Amino acid sequence: MLRYKISEKDVVVIGNINKYTLKKLDKIFKVDVIKNVCVCDELMRNQEFLDYLKNKKLKIVDGRWLFKFMFLDIVEYICKQTGKKLETQEISILVHENNLLISQSIKRLSEKVKNINVITNNINSFKMLEKSIYEEKGLIINITNNLKKSLQKSNIIFNLNFSQEEFDKVYFPQNAVIVNFEGETKMKQKSFNGINSNFFNINLPLKYKEIYNKLNRFNSVNLYESLIYRNTQAENIWREIKEDKIEVLSLEGRNGMIRFPK
Repeated sequence: MLRYKISEKDVVVIGNINKYTLKKLDKIFKVDVIKNVCVCDELMRNQEFLDYLKNKKLKIVDGRWLFKFMFLDIVEYICKQTGKKLETQEISILVHENNLLISQSIKRLSEKVKNINVITNNINSFKMLEKSIYEEKGLIINITNNLKKSLQKSNIIFNLNFSQEEFDKVYFPQNAVIVNFEGETKMKQKSFNGINSNFFNINLPLKYKEIYNKLNRFNSVNLYESLIYRNTQAENIWREIKEDKIEVLSLEGRNGMIRFPK
C-alpha cells in the first residue's frame, strides 16, 4: 500500500484487497477522521470493498451529488444534441419530497424553459415553490400527481427519486429523453423509443488536469465531485462549476455512452 498527497488530497494506492490492507485503511480512516472516499473505477466494481466502506459509514463519492447541481447543464446539452431551442422545452420532474436544492434548481430552470411540470404525490410540499416562482418571476409551474397525462408534451423528463416500481406506473412520451438522477432505472414501456439515461460525463478544468493525469483510473465526474464537495449554498457550487467551465460531454445508459439520433 502506498500513500501520498496530490493538491492536499490524500491518495492511497491498494494492491490486493485482503485483511492486511483493510486493517491499514482502518487506521488511516480513524486517525485522519476521513468521511468521504473517492474510489477508482476498478474498485467501484468490487462489491466486497464497497460493502467494507459502507460498513465504516463512509460516503462513497459517486457523482450523484454533482449530478443534482446540473439540471440546467443537462437540459442545455440535450437541446444541443437534438437541435432544439432551450426556451421551447417543456420539462417534467418526477420527485417525492421537496428540499432547498430542488426548489432552487427548479427556479433556476424555470427562467430558461417554456414550462415545468412537477409530478409528485406530495403536492403540498411544492405549493410554496409554485407561489414564489409566480410572485417573483411571473411564471407558472404545474404541480400534479397525474402520472398518465401530465408528461405528454414533455421533451425532457427528470426522474429525481422515483423507484423502479413507481417509474413503471408512468406513461412516457414515445420519443422523450429521460434522465435518472438517483441511479439506473430500467425502461419497460414497450412503446418507448426515446432515451433513458442514468449518468453523465464531463470535461475537467485545466487546473485539475495534473491531478487527473496522475489519477486517470478515476471517473472524471467522481473525481471532480471529490474536489469541490462541501456543505455550502447552491449558488457557490453553481458559481464554481461556471468558473471551471464544466460542460456535459455525454449522457450514459445501461450500455455506455448514448448517441443521439441525427
